[in-house]
Amino acid sequence: MPMQKGDYIYMITDNIMVYQITLPTDLQGNRLQVHLNKYDEKYLKIIAGFDKNFLEHFLIISKGNNQEELAETLKKMEKISFMIGPTGNLNYLTPNQIQYILTKLGSLKLNEIKEGKISKIADEQLEKEFGSSYSTSSTLENQLSSAAFYLRQIGYSHQEIQEKFNEAREDPSKVDSLFTLAPKEIYSMPQEIQQRTAPPSSSQASSIPPRQPQTVETSQATENAIDQHIQSIQHEITGERAKKVEETILLIKDHVRENMNERYERVFRQIHPDRLNRAYKMMKDIKRKSKRMNLYLEWFFCSHLLSNIEVKVEHWQTSSAASHGSAGVYTAGINFGRYDQIIRDFSDVKLTKVINIARRILENPTKRAIQKLGQDLIAETGFDEHLYFTD
Repeated sequence: MPMQKGDYIYMITDNIMVYQITLPTDLQGNRLQVHLNKYDEKYLKIIAGFDKNFLEHFLIISKGNNQEELAETLKKMEKISFMIGPTGNLNYLTPNQIQYILTKLGSLKLNEIKEGKISKIADEQLEKEFGSSYSTSSTLENQLSSAAFYLRQIGYSHQEIQEKFNEAREDPSKVDSLFTLAPKEIYSMPQEIQQRTAPPSSSQASSIPPRQPQTVETSQATENAIDQHIQSIQHEITGERAKKVEETILLIKDHVRENMNERYERVFRQIHPDRLNRAYKMMKDIKRKSKRMNLYLEWFFCSHLLSNIEVKVEHWQTSSAASHGSAGVYTAGINFGRYDQIIRDFSDVKLTKVINIARRILENPTKRAIQKLGQDLIAETGFDEHLYFTD
């Protein structure tokens, strides 16, 4: 079924919640939806694909401007988003560079927006951030310029990059090593759900290398908490939806066989038929006895339970069903199903770590922990719409 105008508005408001964007005063309450309703579907589709930087920029520039006045700007933003999105050739640009590029939209004509032009503007931002040395054409500085892109992309801070660059300028032989540094970990366990065991002493910690999770962690406390979540989401499915669910469940069970335990099946029967069909498509090409199959089952199991945990949101909409009386506050769950296509490309180790974090959150759910996992996954998705809304 093709996307409708209301679907795009929902996607935009959902992104605002996940990105934790604080709306301007004049768009709070139900005024955001009224504001978005003024836009044609073709423009809402563009806006729904924006990441945090682009979405915040739209909210700022749309104030006091109508659709016709913003049409050209939105087309410019869409064109740039394709270049810097996950499949674009400029996907290495940092958030600071992207913000800088957005400030230059007014001086750009639509037909001028080409990769070379955008890359040059991004270089201007690096020159401002790291110093005038970036304007030189020396081989060393050009190498450091490339290293800056790479290191920012894999999680190094401005201060860490500067320290590495200072060392490289003193000893140019160290430049090549900048491109072999290990990536910073995107996913980390939120502090409030860390293991409740005493950490090693500082002397011990320095000698113990970080351990990559190889298996899905289990504990009695986690299993008990998960059982409670399973009980809380049970509701009767009837009609056409029940028929579609039953058909897809049979296909999944026929493929995964003994891997589909009772707990998995109880949760899978609560998943929307569209997502359940996506789960089947992901599993049918995987060997039944592979570790990957178990990880997919666990992902859909845990992520559906997480999606049903409602958290207090204080942004763009007041819900009449919310249990809070103040304006601008409602409760909602984060739709983790939007990331199914992204975890397909994760290594087994990476997916295992995400699942372990999800299981730990289920043991002790907090708004901060749930939103952090969503934001970490957003960091993987970028904002290319097709990555998380199609099969």
